[in-house]
Amino acid sequence: MSKLILVRHATTKDNINGNLSGHIDSDLSDLGNTQILKLNKFLEKENIDCIYTTTSARTKNTIKDIAKSKNLNIVESDKLKEINFGDFEGMNFEYIKTIFPEEFEKIVQNGFEYKYPNGESLVDSYNRVCKELNYILKTNKEKTILICAHAGTIRNIISYLIGKTHEYHWNFKIDNASISIIDIVDGFPVIQTLNNTTYLI
Repeated sequence: MSKLILVRHATTKDNINGNLSGHIDSDLSDLGNTQILKLNKFLEKENIDCIYTTTSARTKNTIKDIAKSKNLNIVESDKLKEINFGDFEGMNFEYIKTIFPEEFEKIVQNGFEYKYPNGESLVDSYNRVCKELNYILKTNKEKTILICAHAGTIRNIISYLIGKTHEYHWNFKIDNASISIIDIVDGFPVIQTLNNTTYLI
């Protein structure tokens, strides 16, 4: 059996302000730093074999202390990054709606297929993430794998494992510093925990 521990990075300043930060980085907030302390305490009891993050500082900083305590190296992968919002990085949807109304209408109408200017579509990010997930699972058979990534990345992973389609993407709520755990038994995924944030209280 393989085990996936999916951790969304702690709360950033962009998260608080509602700004899109896919491939750009955003500093962790004071709330985020508090969440990390509680996250570390929760993860101490888990037997983790390997740790993957994206190349974003917010994911690496979220999990670096637990990696150190487990004496594990962090493997960085840019293929696990959040969707690339392209020209709209750093903006929020209200701003986009006001300044780029025609483009905002395309976002609403095209949904999964909408490709951000000089960025990618949700389908693009889904295909990218799923390909990397398969590689990670193949190279870490029968291990407990922690992946610290982004809400979109984790939604893509769960959608793929459960339904082999991006269409379930928005069916999963993934909060900052949440933990989702999936057991994979002979290739069959079983969700053990989804979006657990109880330890943050």
